[in-house]
Amino acid sequence: MGRGVRWFCRLWVVFALGLAGAFIAPVTVFAHAYVISSNPAASQSFQKAPTQVEVQFDENVQLSAQGLTVTDEDGKRVDSGDGKLDPANHHEIICHLPASLPKGVYTIHWQVVSADGHTVEGTIPFGVQIDVKSLHLGATQTGYTPGAAMLIDRTLEYIGMALVIGLALFFRFIWPASAGPAMRGWRRKLVYAAWALLAIGIAFSLPVQTAITWNVHGFASFSPRDLLRTLNLTLFGYVWIVQMLLLLIAPPVLSALLNERIKHRWWWILTPVFCFPITKGLIGHAVAENSPQMPVVADVIHLYAASIWVGGLTGMVLLMAVWIRSKETMQKQEIAMTVRRFSMVASASVIALAVTGFYTALLHIPTWYALFHTGYGQALVVKLTLFIIMLLLAAVHWTRRKRLRMQSFRRLVLVELVVGLGIFFVASILTNLPTGMSDPGPVHMRKTVEGTTMALSITPNQAGNNQFTVRLTGDNGQAVTAVQQVTLSFSSSTVAAGSDTLRLNEKAPGVYSVDGLALSGGGRWHVEIDALTDDYNQLDGEFSFAVGQ
Repeated sequence: MGRGVRWFCRLWVVFALGLAGAFIAPVTVFAHAYVISSNPAASQSFQKAPTQVEVQFDENVQLSAQGLTVTDEDGKRVDSGDGKLDPANHHEIICHLPASLPKGVYTIHWQVVSADGHTVEGTIPFGVQIDVKSLHLGATQTGYTPGAAMLIDRTLEYIGMALVIGLALFFRFIWPASAGPAMRGWRRKLVYAAWALLAIGIAFSLPVQTAITWNVHGFASFSPRDLLRTLNLTLFGYVWIVQMLLLLIAPPVLSALLNERIKHRWWWILTPVFCFPITKGLIGHAVAENSPQMPVVADVIHLYAASIWVGGLTGMVLLMAVWIRSKETMQKQEIAMTVRRFSMVASASVIALAVTGFYTALLHIPTWYALFHTGYGQALVVKLTLFIIMLLLAAVHWTRRKRLRMQSFRRLVLVELVVGLGIFFVASILTNLPTGMSDPGPVHMRKTVEGTTMALSITPNQAGNNQFTVRLTGDNGQAVTAVQQVTLSFSSSTVAAGSDTLRLNEKAPGVYSVDGLALSGGGRWHVEIDALTDDYNQLDGEFSFAVGQ
């Protein structure tokens, strides 16, 4: 390899390190924006109608076309039609109302685009000269559910990324030396085909995301105006530009990586082609966390491990085909040694997948209910099931490594590879579904305070109207009835307007309940139960729980 080429390659390494450094810097934009306050507030009643509507979010947003309207009880629009993003505060959208609105119930309809490109919408009811709270109306919020185009595109991206990274590493570090000349041209073509697959997935992800962001369909998603809006106004657009730059410089790097004459092989792990998992980690659920650095790192490691494992399995299938066709050039012992080397790499990948997957599940699945009753949780169960199947298949051919039979071994690895590709399809669903935090399910918690057991139930545990029930029982299991009053005090670390107090009504001996709108937004909440007994003894119990977004 010439001196000039070596300097050229080193320049790409420096460039890749610079990109990686930019990505590792703290990220301050979060996915899936949600309302933290509004004026009018949810279910607020006025004697005199307000003249302006303000809705504030937890992050910068972009207002969709016709994204802020107000309608009356008949669905007739009553706002002034001037909905816009507040120029002084990009967390807030505003519009104006007529000088006077007649008596009635009104609904604010909002639709915005989060910083990562996800469209989120919802409603906020309020009343003029009507007690809206008595109608048990609450604010609503919904997000995007992935369609076929998004699932196909994301699956192509994941498979292409896994094959590019996994195959490049396998051919460079695990492919046996005696098989070096065998199918050299096909190996290069396979890696370049994987690069083309990744390029197609990333290229078409822009119009797919544009269709989701601006609610357009078909060829309208290729509109230059909307494409430019996606590039200029969303985090997805910024990351997409970086991905395209990485794609453009990947082919010469891959060509150098696959060259057996290069001595400093480990340098090439730092090349731009290996930055793709980092870019994917920046537009996933991880960035929605309050402190996103560790979740993003976990997502990136998860993608690296999956790519190395699945790409390596593809390389093993190809190696088995080469060995079966040309047994005279490769000894069975050398193939067995290659299997052991790959098994070590695969084992490390499995450990990384298990640790990062468990960590991510803890972040996004707050309850067992969410695991089995939400789309995200159910998809995660399917992914875990496929992962276990892959582990069992890997265990089978690990136990048979000493009595290696190439045909059966190849079939096992091929099945394992197909299951791995299925995991990528499920992952494409997971990345576009609301997490388990969207519906953690009813709250049922208990705590014993000074010999009295306080049992708290919240149903359905969503932002808006809920039923709150407290049961008080003594050490003997009997209901505690000598109680003057029971109140609940709410606070939230994630919802700005998250402080409220409710006084419960006695429904049965030791049972106190009330319906209320105390949970004004999704996220983490704290509630303190204050029970005042007849002898003026105060019993306090604190609980923390997740509210559906």
